[in-house]
Amino acid sequence: GTNVKIANTSVTVGEGGSATTTTVQGLAKSWAKIAADGASILDSFNVSSHDDDGTGDGGIHISNDMSSANYVIQLTVDHGGAGSSVNSVEVTDGTQAAGSFDYTNNYVNSVENRVAFNVDRYIAVLGDLA
Repeated sequence: GTNVKIANTSVTVGEGGSATTTTVQGLAKSWAKIAADGASILDSFNVSSHDDDGTGDGGIHISNDMSSANYVIQLTVDHGGAGSSVNSVEVTDGTQAAGSFDYTNNYVNSVENRVAFNVDRYIAVLGDLA
């Protein structure tokens, strides 16, 4: 095969030709799917490891660091079969660094408030690499 190198200033033109985006900045720089038990990474890109800090509590370690701690983290979880609850996953305050962050999974329903739980986790990181 042939390698294609894309410069940081490369632009992609939309299908209709009316919109453009910077190609490199528009790509996820890291992503992972974490197993429900939190003990294994099912698939990933630019993730060196995941730590299981307890039920619904984990951390991601990025292989090639971001340029700073000011990047975007998108987190979502599988519903885990809990149709009558609201699930949330959030970055743990004060843990976001250039090469890692921690997060927690919780659910809320009519009986319980902010209960940690284990379900599959989906994580994407966007921003500039170091």
